[in-house]
Amino acid sequence: MKFDDGIPAIPLWIDGHAWFGVFEEFIDIREADGEVHYRVPKCGPGEAAEAAASAHRAQPAWGADLAGRQRLLGELAGLLDQFGGDFAKLVARETGKDAAAARDEVARAVAALRAAACVAATGGVQAVFSDAADPLASTAAGLARAIAAGDTAVVLSDARAPSAVFALAELSARAAFPAGVFCLVHGDLQARVALKSALGA
Repeated sequence: MKFDDGIPAIPLWIDGHAWFGVFEEFIDIREADGEVHYRVPKCGPGEAAEAAASAHRAQPAWGADLAGRQRLLGELAGLLDQFGGDFAKLVARETGKDAAAARDEVARAVAALRAAACVAATGGVQAVFSDAADPLASTAAGLARAIAAGDTAVVLSDARAPSAVFALAELSARAAFPAGVFCLVHGDLQARVALKSALGA
């Protein structure tokens, strides 16, 4: 998914894999160095509905597997810790944090995933909104809350810092998360409204 200028777009993550569509609008990611190295699709109601449907399909089996949820949270935390240096670079590149602050954010994300204690599920899908100031930590905290409750999650990345969030979605597949448990869309305020509407929030 590229324009003629060769700048690649970071895809969505739906049904357990990178998800490509036809988009009319994109948002350039201006990184800490001032350059645009990537862009994200500007998602609307259609993409929000697709992600929500995937998350709803996955929820019943996911919510019923309390032990599996706890185990997979640990798997994801362990992988994030293992690749922490790579994630810290992604965080630093987009937020402008120095190396120590970026590593601290990764450590907080790992801690949030490890600290979550899964409980019996009531069933649902949660919207998780990442924060450009702490994209990885905010996403991990929201994801941990959803999983602990037995819910699936649709994450809306903050388009100013989406790379680490997408990498976390990829890592969830490596941890063997079932398809639909962790979905990711990109966009702005309109995407946020569309996601809330798709989830009935």
